[in-house]
Amino acid sequence: MEKRTVVTAVSLSTSVVSLILLVTAIFTDHWYETDTRRHKENCDQHGPDSNDQKNRDMPIYHLPLVDSGGPRRNPAQLKPVHVGSRQEELLENWRSILGMGILETECGRPLFSTYAGLWRKCYYLGMDRDIDKLIVKGIAQRCTTVKYHFSHPIRLRNIPLNLTRTIQQDEWHLLHLRRITAGFLGMAAAVLLCGCIVAAVSFFWEENLTQHVSGLLFLMAGIFCTISLCTYAASVSYDLSRNPPFIYGLPADVDHGYSWSIFCAWVSLGLTVASGCLCTTYPFVSRAKALRSKTACDSSV
Repeated sequence: MEKRTVVTAVSLSTSVVSLILLVTAIFTDHWYETDTRRHKENCDQHGPDSNDQKNRDMPIYHLPLVDSGGPRRNPAQLKPVHVGSRQEELLENWRSILGMGILETECGRPLFSTYAGLWRKCYYLGMDRDIDKLIVKGIAQRCTTVKYHFSHPIRLRNIPLNLTRTIQQDEWHLLHLRRITAGFLGMAAAVLLCGCIVAAVSFFWEENLTQHVSGLLFLMAGIFCTISLCTYAASVSYDLSRNPPFIYGLPADVDHGYSWSIFCAWVSLGLTVASGCLCTTYPFVSRAKALRSKTACDSSV
């Protein structure tokens, strides 16, 4: 009886730590990071056209733009615009003057160091003076919200219609992957919390039954967490392989990879599975030992 209590206490402690790590991973923004400092240095030193780097200080259309209230700035360059509006027409004219061809060169595309989570994507401050100036001046937002609803992208007149449709389809697929990731991760946290409650109840009522049920809940939470993490990896890979690559892809000299938030989620998954296996297997092992000892006693008699 004491061994069963120790096993329950160990599994409960492990599951509580797992729940804390999982909640930390959900509400932090360091799932995936990009570091463009080496890319910027290569472009400054060995770029085919040093003038390409001037575009890093310009309000490129895919930066999160905000309105800082300055009267001298063009409203179309300061805030998000709507299709068909006058601001959208002005922004389209600016794009036509700039030309999309400049983005096809690796050094002509403005890239900045970022970190992203399930809910936000942010720029690092203090790593690149260009984005720091844009944020301080109020031209760009430091963080943008990750979309979980579909919204039509801004129409680009100098992009073919079939490519525009491809971009919209990719947005749909990426949106579904994001929803699956967030949904299953939320269910994993909820089921893991229920498992912790059932494991705590096992100290006071029907220890054998509640321990087994809590183990099944832990294993179910592990399945949900595995689905979520695998889906997130698929969404990252899908996002980086989207067309056109000069807009969504990353140059070879840009360092990018998973960060500590997703590491917390994987550690949480391991602890959850360990707790589930411990709670579900111990009743069968203890029962088998009891039957074996009873058989030995009967045979000796």
